[in-house]
Order: sequence, then structure tokens, then C-alpha cells
Amino acid sequence: MMQHTLLAVLLGVSAVAAAAIASPAAAQRRHDPATLARVDALLARMTVEEKAGQMTQLTIGVVAAEGTPQRDSVRIDPAKLREAIVNRHVGSLLNVVGGALTLDGWHALIGQVQDVATRETRLGIPVLYGIDFVHGANYTRGGTIFPHNLGLAATFDADLARTAGEVTGDEALASGLPWNFAPVLDVGRQPLFPRFYETFGEDPLVAATLGAAAVRGMQRSGRVAATLKHYLAYSIPRSGRDRTPANVTPREVREIFLPPFAQAVRDGARTVMVNSGEIDGEPVHASRYWLTDVLRGELGFDGVIVTDWEDIYFLHTRHRVAATIKDAVRMAVDAGIDVSMSPSDYRFTDALIELVREGTIPERRLDESVRRILLLKAELGLLDAPYPDPAHRRLFATEASTGSAREAARRSITLLKNDGGILPLRRNARILVTGPAAASLTALNGGWTYTWQGTDASHFPEEPRTLLEAMLRRGQDVRYVAGSGFTQAGDMGAALDAAKNADVVVVAVGEDAYSEWVGNIDDLTLPEPQLRLIEAVQAAGTPVVLVLVEGRPRVISRVADRARGIVMAYWPGMYGGDAIADVLFGQVNPSGKLPFTYPRHPNALATYDHRYTETTNNDFGRGPGGFNPQWEFGYGLSYTTYAYRDLRLGSPSIGPADSLAVRVTVANTGQRAGRETVLLFTRQHFASVTPSVRRLRAFRTVELQPGESRELTFTIAADDLRFVARDGRRVLEPGAFDVMVGGLTGTFHVTAGGTR
Repeated sequence: MMQHTLLAVLLGVSAVAAAAIASPAAAQRRHDPATLARVDALLARMTVEEKAGQMTQLTIGVVAAEGTPQRDSVRIDPAKLREAIVNRHVGSLLNVVGGALTLDGWHALIGQVQDVATRETRLGIPVLYGIDFVHGANYTRGGTIFPHNLGLAATFDADLARTAGEVTGDEALASGLPWNFAPVLDVGRQPLFPRFYETFGEDPLVAATLGAAAVRGMQRSGRVAATLKHYLAYSIPRSGRDRTPANVTPREVREIFLPPFAQAVRDGARTVMVNSGEIDGEPVHASRYWLTDVLRGELGFDGVIVTDWEDIYFLHTRHRVAATIKDAVRMAVDAGIDVSMSPSDYRFTDALIELVREGTIPERRLDESVRRILLLKAELGLLDAPYPDPAHRRLFATEASTGSAREAARRSITLLKNDGGILPLRRNARILVTGPAAASLTALNGGWTYTWQGTDASHFPEEPRTLLEAMLRRGQDVRYVAGSGFTQAGDMGAALDAAKNADVVVVAVGEDAYSEWVGNIDDLTLPEPQLRLIEAVQAAGTPVVLVLVEGRPRVISRVADRARGIVMAYWPGMYGGDAIADVLFGQVNPSGKLPFTYPRHPNALATYDHRYTETTNNDFGRGPGGFNPQWEFGYGLSYTTYAYRDLRLGSPSIGPADSLAVRVTVANTGQRAGRETVLLFTRQHFASVTPSVRRLRAFRTVELQPGESRELTFTIAADDLRFVARDGRRVLEPGAFDVMVGGLTGTFHVTAGGTR
């Protein structure tokens, strides 16, 4: 262990982690010996060219036939396919051409690919096909579509996240797609980030708990691999723009962004996709420290690491840390990359072969990656059964899976304001529905829905209803005026006139669908045409209810105070229209809670667990000061009311090896049954690193009938109270701590500390 201790000092990791780094073969101990022997025998027969090909992933468009993409299927050019698989030995494909495929389309495509791979190549190694099923089977027609992760996070329900993962994994298996590029485990700390909706919100515990549950569900069959993305600190870009440098220190990376990945690795995640940005000037795709020392060494990850789209090339063309493409390949492979999502050419393959031939990269380094790739293929069953199994069609779009998606959408809806009990709406009320999100299915579903951007409604099925259609089915006198577009002005005069003749106006505003960098913006403020529409109908004097259909929190402080009701819908998926209408008319009692801090101003972006020093600019009586968001993390109203009482701590003090029992009673004091999410926070009074004002330590949902109360018990381990010190180690420091639940506070002490 002496040499491992020395290595730990050099790398800044624990001695145990250093031992894992020094002995990478230890990571393979969980694999079946017979499978390992089979893989090693196959690897021993491979040429350098075949190994480099296995490490290459191409988009399906490279082998598709020329011309207009076919709807529901992909036309393959046989010569291009043979060039990729037989001559270039490519081991992985991904993506669609144009849009989602039917089950038959996927089966035909996968079958054609595997025919060539298994029958026409020297070794008969099947191709591993990857897809972005990020909120259900969004690239298979008729697949079950869930709310995006941000909406799932609003339920604070790990069981529901696991169910969503199970349905997604089952429908990937039914489609014949064994490698899913999901879930996103980035922690959403920068609301401008255009992939904010793909995160589970701003808290690392929520992201870790729900993300790991989704992984377990997705991989339950053993035939589908989940992918943790985007490792690491992708979701806090300084500029707010996609694929740009992180605004975070290495210590904060460990404190906030690493835990969800660590948890999902412990729960058996098979693959990891890398952050397209950079940390402290180092692109993560070129970071041996983050990919090998931390991910493989500290976390013990022994699966496949895949790049994101074209990101090795970007080391040269965008990050400019590599003078040539060849240098970029060398850097990424040395850092620990296994598969390059190239994705449109063979530059990676050619450069890798050249680097091995000249001795710059030893062939044994390729062996490490290819062994992992082959093990993944073997454990997914591809070496024995590479074709889609028609028997798995029974798993696709079942009544149960559809019901789960509907329930997830209903549970996600978050009631933010309900002045004077304007909600639920009366069925016989004269209701005006207006706003660009009212009649839009693309806005309900967001990006990654049938097409990459999710904006082509022609791909959508007929069955799901828009919010307007759902309202028309429930209300007796519902009228509609478009009012405005998402970014274009409309006939606000018509909206004002209609509002004067209504009892209530429902204005559905927010964002239309977008994905990745296409969603980059410079200002979180809701677009001006929508704000003017809201102001126009508010001028009529009729009560206004805002419905926010959006992938991130768009600032509405200009109109929020005059709104009587406000409902946050996120991007709730195919059944979102019905889910929102169910809440508006009271058929569903809302139970969602905000999984992020909703900002009041575009530059007031502090998270709930901010430091005390972030809100002390009022020390000398100047400036606004204070933490004053539009709504806080964990906020959400109900059509009933809840009361908390009898907070009891199991002990006044605990030691480093102890746990603290926390008991609290929650009562439904209203007239309706409801579901309450109970959030438990702690606060450290003083620490060697400025402490957060509070940190979420546990959460649980509880269903209560009117008048019913229930005592809940939580357990906080002393280990949970550790934080990352300036030297990168996790430290527990003695002192006073508060426990906060539902407005109640108790205090206990940690008697002794230590590092690890």
C-alpha cells in the first residue's frame, strides 16, 4: 500500500482510489469469468485496425442512402454500410435520419446492420447501436413519452423516476436499441443553460436519488445500458451557453456535481458520456485526472466512456488545446476515452491507427478500451443475440406504461400562486384561453421528441391533446384567442376584448421546444410579446391565471404580482395538456414542488443552498440585499393545507460514526386528500469553508386524507454532513447543526470530526 499512498499524494486522491488506479484489472472482478475469457480470446485475434474501429461510433446518416429521408424508416446504402463495418470495422452506430422510426423501421435497420456485422466481417462482432431516449422512447413512433427530468424532479419521487426508467428501457429493448444515452445527471445550477430541462434540478441529492433510480429501472432487463451524462460539471457554464466553460472550482465540482455520478456508478451504470465543455481551462475530454484518476480510480467505474458529438475533434478546432486532429486523438485516448462519437467521418480511426503504428500510443491502451467495449456487448447479450427480438414488442407502449406517463405528468404540475382560491376553475365559468403554449403540442413535449429539436409537429401522433383541447373537453364555455406567438406579437386587441367578456383568463406562456445549443439565450426574461399579451388581458380587470410551459424558469416578475393564479407545468410530455387541465379544474390536487430556485430577476440566480456571503450586500444600508427569488426551491401549493408539528431529534449530539433520528408529524388540515413532499434540511453554524444557509439531506412524499396526520422518521448519518474542504478531501467538523423541516427547527451537535 506504500506505493499507493505515494500515488495518492501525487494525484490528490485517497490511497484506496490510488490502489484502484494502479491496478485497473481490479475493476473487472464483477464480470463473469467465462465472459472475460470469451472476450479476451476475441480480443487476441483482433488487428489494430479492428480495435480502432471498435472504438469508433458513426451517425447512421454516414451509411444512409442519398436523397430525402424516409419517414418511419432509414434507407441504407449497402456500399456505405460495408465500407463502415467491413472495411473500417466500426463497432457502434447512433441516431436517426430525419426523425423517429416505427418499431418495424428500427427492426429492419438493426437487422440490416447486424447482417453485415455478423456475416460479412472476419470476427462477426455485432454493432452496438445508441440512441437518445431522454424522456421515454422519443425516437420510436408510438413510444411512451414522459415529462422531461425537470418535471420528474418536481415529484421528488424516486419510485416514479425508476418507473420512467423501466418503461424507457423496456421500449428501447422492444425497439432493438441496447444503448441509451440517458439519464442526464448534470445538476442544474445555471438556469440559462439550454439543457436545464434535462436535469433533475439544482440539488445534488435529488439528482443522485432520482438519477440512480432511473438507471436501475432502465437497466433492469440486463439488455439495455444506461449512460450517465454529461460527466462532469456540464450544467454550470459561465455564459449560460451550451458547451462552454464551467463557472465552478474543482472543489465545488466535487461538492455539487460529482455525487450524482458517484451514486449511479455504485448502482451499476454501464456507460458514461463526457462533458463537452471544460473545467478550469481543461477540456474534460482531455482530462486524465477527471476521466481516469477520479471516474475510474475514485468512483471505481469499469464501464465504457463515450465522447459526445465530435468532441475529440473540438479539442483542436474549438478548445484549441491540440495543434492537430492527431494530437486531439492522442490526448483524448490518453485521458481515458473508450469510444469516439466521431460521428461523421473516419479521422479518429485513421489517427488512432497511425498513433499506434508509430508507437505514440501503445496497442495495450487500445486493448483496455476494446475489452470494455466487448464486455459491454457480451453482457448486453449482443454476442449471442444481436437482432431485435420480436417477443419484446409486447413491452412497447403498454396500458401500464401510458398510465405511468400520465401519472408523472399530473404529479409534476406545481401550483405557485392561488390568490383568493381562483383555482380550481368552475366548469360553468366563462373561460378565455390564450397564449402561444395553449394550442401547441411541441411546447408540451419540448426537445428530443420525434426529432432532435422537437419542433416539427407533423411527426406527432393524433391522440395527445393540447392544453386548449383538454380545456374544451372539461369546461362548458371555453373560448380561444391566440394572442401572441412565443416570440412574435399577435392580435392583443382581440385578446383584450375577449378577456372583458370572460370570468377568468388562462394564459399559457413559456417556451417552444429546443435542444442543446439551439436553445441558447442571453436573457431569462419571458419574451416581450408574451409579457405584453399578459399585460393586455390583465388590463381588462378579469382574473388571470398563468400557465408556464417552459424548459427553464423564464422571469415573469413584471406580470406575476397581478396574476391571481400561476401554474408551473415544465415540459410535461404527451399527456401534459390533460395533466394541466386536470389541475386547473381540480380533478387532480397539485403536489409538485419546484426542484430549483425560480429567479425574480435575470441576474439574481442564487441557488437555495447559497452562502451567507451571497446575500450580504446590504451591510451599510445600501442596495437591496437578501435572498429574494420569485419562488424558493421546494415551493409548491396544494388545494388542501398541511401543518407540521412535534419535531424531535433522537439525540442532542452524535459522533462521526453515528446517525441521528429525526421525527416530525405532518397533518392534512384541509378538506381534500393530498400528497405532500416533506423536505429535511440541515445547516452547519460554522465551518472552515463558508457553509451553505441550508442543504437538503432527505425527502419523502406522503399521502394524507383530510384530517389525517402521520409521523415520519428520517435518519441523518454523520457522514452525510461532510463537505469538501479546500484540499479536496471530505471533512466532518465538530460543532452545532440545525435540522429544518416544514418551518420547524431543532439543533444538535457533532462531537468530533475527521477527514477521508
